[in-house]
Amino acid sequence: MRAGETELQMCVRHVAEQENRVAQQDIRVERLRERGSPLLDDALQLLAEMYDLLAKMHDHVVGLSR
Repeated sequence: MRAGETELQMCVRHVAEQENRVAQQDIRVERLRERGSPLLDDALQLLAEMYDLLAKMHDHVVGLSR
């Protein structure tokens, strides 16, 4: 946690950071798709895992907000 930051604030910040990572991975996946890259399947699997983690992070924030 950063100085003066609550647990909820930290979690919200982490969600925002993960959303940025997911958006960057979306861009990478699209580039791989356009190129017909053999790495596309692995990139899609990683993206799915990133979305799953993001959903869990959102749930955690909701739990802390109660």
